[in-house]
Amino acid sequence: MFNKDFIAYYILRAVKSLQCPGSKLPSGQRRRIVRQHNVFRSRLIHGLLVNSEGKRMPRGKNMLRLRWSCKLEKSAQQWADRCITQHSPQAMRREVGENIYWSTGAESRKLTVGTDAGRSWWSELAELYVDNPANTLTRNVTRRAVLHFTQMAWGKTYEIGCGVALNCENGRKLIFVCQYNPVGNWIGDLIYELGEPCKNNEDCDTNKCIRRSGLCKMTNVRN
Repeated sequence: MFNKDFIAYYILRAVKSLQCPGSKLPSGQRRRIVRQHNVFRSRLIHGLLVNSEGKRMPRGKNMLRLRWSCKLEKSAQQWADRCITQHSPQAMRREVGENIYWSTGAESRKLTVGTDAGRSWWSELAELYVDNPANTLTRNVTRRAVLHFTQMAWGKTYEIGCGVALNCENGRKLIFVCQYNPVGNWIGDLIYELGEPCKNNEDCDTNKCIRRSGLCKMTNVRN
């Protein structure tokens, strides 16, 4: 029988803290951000989560495990430093998705902002996302203001990098930005493939299964 506690345990062991040049993220944030995203993604494809109508989300396959990208972190940090709560222009992040979160009380939340943001974005599933058996991103789905969640859940995305600005509005406001590669939220595409989480390498298009989580590992990718 599948035990969801194994998901968190295995992903915790698998994720390593990274050091990126010029980073402004507090120590340990990268590990916690990646772990949170991957736990959410794993629970999703195992059918453990429900939408705003109380219906279980469909089980899935070929959901890629996210890894940290210093390149994306640098790009996200550059945008966060502008203290703008709108998305960066597509020309600045071709083929890269983006989620933005902001909050007051910057100093007191600097150690938890990454996971606070993740919970806020993911909450769109339980609060706003409606039943969508085909699991395809449609215009109707986008009108529900759930695109933070769907980007986090996008099955083909395999890299994430985030940045934080703590000194916006003279320190009264923080802005947190995460960028995702490749970009999700394509109208008409599957949010993630329907099926069964992997148990063996041959279950993954990438030929690498992380059995405890059911996520597939992207191989031969440079940071």
